[in-house]
Amino acid sequence: MSRQRPVLLATVAAAALLAQGLQAQAPPQTPTPVPFTLEVEVDVVSVTVVVFDKAGRFVRDLGPSDIEVREDGVVQDVSYFHAMSGDGAEKIPLSVLLVLDASGSMRANLHFLQEAALNFVYKLEEQDSAQIVQFNESIKGSARFTDDIDRLERFINGLQAWGGTSLNDAIHYSLNRIRDQPGRKALVVFSDGADTTSSFKEKEVLDYARAVEVTVYTVGIRGARGLLARSPRGFLRKIACETGGAFFFPNKIGDLVKAFAKISDELHNHYLLAYTPKRPPDGSWRKIEVKLKRKDAELRVRKGYFAVERR
Repeated sequence: MSRQRPVLLATVAAAALLAQGLQAQAPPQTPTPVPFTLEVEVDVVSVTVVVFDKAGRFVRDLGPSDIEVREDGVVQDVSYFHAMSGDGAEKIPLSVLLVLDASGSMRANLHFLQEAALNFVYKLEEQDSAQIVQFNESIKGSARFTDDIDRLERFINGLQAWGGTSLNDAIHYSLNRIRDQPGRKALVVFSDGADTTSSFKEKEVLDYARAVEVTVYTVGIRGARGLLARSPRGFLRKIACETGGAFFFPNKIGDLVKAFAKISDELHNHYLLAYTPKRPPDGSWRKIEVKLKRKDAELRVRKGYFAVERR
């Protein structure tokens, strides 16, 4: 849903903020393996909502009267509502970070992953930027976010499969890299096996993902041995649901291109809305619920945010 920051500092109207790229200032980060709370002053909360019909197609004709936003059960007044679609006139920058498993178990299937990742970056639009992170028992990222497709292509073609799997560490590292990017933000995480070499625990990474405004999409497949020991499917499913993303578990490695294409389509088709919370910030976790008044469609949205008091 909107690659989005859970809480935003706003001193002007919500619509103006969002049009400027949903930028906010966050304090310096020092990653440590403990649960993390993003300490950002709150005036306006932005929410990305993905709405789809029973066939899985994006629903384009909604208006403000079709939705209801609740925070901790209390109805909120939506001050900004706009459909962001691939053919729309208004564009908000998308920053996306591909987190790709290059562990030893991927050796036989690495070319399928490279093909899927390349097809994904070829679909980026003019205002979008991307970065690539590959991981095994170590983590390596491209230098910066870029809209240079040739640069991204060279990094993807240079992937080499070896070593163990530091899935948790790679996601935590990637959240740090993307959290201060403008506009909508998303991670696309691919892995074929359970974590074997990370320092961070799953809960620590989940807490961090809930605290930053990044939508996480996950793609998992069976590894080279056919079955995954200590399968990460539950973790990949959980982190996607908590952040308003989606999870994909294709039966065949050859279906990766389809999964990545579906993620790309969703990132460019969503609704963006904002509201000013009726309850003052107090540092607590606030649950966000968006209810659809139509019965012919479903929606997906992040679960909530931390409402930190202004200093």
